[in-house]
Amino acid sequence: MRGSEEKNQLNTSIQPYKLATKNGEVRFSWPVSDFQRLCEMLYSDAGKIDILVKGHNDHRRRCLLDTKIEADLTLECQTSFEPIGYKINREVVYCAVVSEDYFADVEEEFEPVLMEDGWLDLKQVIEDELILSVPIVANKPSEELDQKMSFGELDEVAIEIEKKASNPFAVLKNLKKT
Repeated sequence: MRGSEEKNQLNTSIQPYKLATKNGEVRFSWPVSDFQRLCEMLYSDAGKIDILVKGHNDHRRRCLLDTKIEADLTLECQTSFEPIGYKINREVVYCAVVSEDYFADVEEEFEPVLMEDGWLDLKQVIEDELILSVPIVANKPSEELDQKMSFGELDEVAIEIEKKASNPFAVLKNLKKT
């Protein structure tokens, strides 16, 4: 495909202006384990992250990067402490700028990203986006949770004690007899 490149995990930077000028696209595929900061939030570093970036210039000649992020992550259920699969499918349009001074000029519909010497560390940008996409508290749906009692099954003696304790006026009954 013309203007398209397949990148491996060794090359994590792109030149946004070149990509936009050529109306090109790049694809990346990385294992989750390559994202150290993200892995600190996960149950496991298994899974993969696929990225598609299409560059173009808008009517104001701004460098825009239409980015599609697909990730399969494994989080920890905060109720059962078991692994839970979590998929991320996000589409973000980044606007590449050369200085933080231009951040205020970028409309809300675009996400500003800062280039250094004409290069953008795409892997770092994607990792930031994934970190923001991971829920603070992950839980399995309630119907998938095991509803066993956390302290085991009650024996017959405990059940009898529970029945007696369930009537708060049982103590008054003993006082009445005396």
